[in-house]
Amino acid sequence: MLVFNCTKAAVEFFSVTRKGEVLSCLEPAPHKTIAESVATPIFPADVDPQEHDGTQWHWVVHCVTVKRKKYLLVMDYVSRYCLTFLATKKGDEIDFLNMFEKMMVSNFMFLANRKGVDSIEADLAIARYNDKYTTCAFHPRGDRSVQGHLNEVAWHLEQQCYEDGMLLMPNEFIDFSVFMGKFPRNAKGRSSHFFANDVFVDTWLKDLDFDEGPLDTTNLVYLSNYRK
Repeated sequence: MLVFNCTKAAVEFFSVTRKGEVLSCLEPAPHKTIAESVATPIFPADVDPQEHDGTQWHWVVHCVTVKRKKYLLVMDYVSRYCLTFLATKKGDEIDFLNMFEKMMVSNFMFLANRKGVDSIEADLAIARYNDKYTTCAFHPRGDRSVQGHLNEVAWHLEQQCYEDGMLLMPNEFIDFSVFMGKFPRNAKGRSSHFFANDVFVDTWLKDLDFDEGPLDTTNLVYLSNYRK
C-alpha cells in the first residue's frame, strides 16, 4: 500500500470546496508520526493487511509555487529521493496517482540504467511493484526531517526556475530529481550519510523482494518492449 503523508500545503492542494462543502481524499493518520506507522503498520478497514505482503511505502507530499506555477514534491520517506513534477488537477487524487506512478517508474528506470542494472531485473522490479501496491491512503501528516530535505529541494527548484528556466518537460524533471539525489543526506537512525539515488534504486531491487530467487517469467510482458 502506498501511503502519502501530506504537508499543510499538500493538504490544501488535495482539498476543494464545492457548494460550501470541503471535499478531500485525506483521512486521519493512524499514528502521530510516520516512524510509528513504519514500525507498526495499520491498514484501513477495507484493506487486508496480509494482501500483497502487507507492505507500506511511505511518501511525503509537498506543494510549492514558483512564478505562479505549482509544483508537487513527493519524497520517499526512506531514501529521501524526491520526485518533482507540475501540479496535477487540484483535489483530483486519481490524476495525481497517475502522474506520480509515471514519474516514479521513469525515474527508477533512468537510475537503474545508469547504475548498470540489467533491463530484465528492472522490468521484474516494476512487475513486483504493480503486484504489491494496489491501494493507497492520504494522511495530513508531515515529518520534520523530511521537511528539511523538501525545503532544500524547493530552494534548488526556485533557483533553477529563475536562473535557467522553468521545469516543464518530463526529462527536465528527471534530471532535476537525479541532481538532487546526488547530495549526501542524513536522517535519524542512520549510522552514516547516504545518497538518495542509490537508496532509491536499492529499494526497488531489495524491498520488492527481487532477491527471493528466480521467478517464472514465462508470461511476463517486459515494459522494455514498449520503449523500443
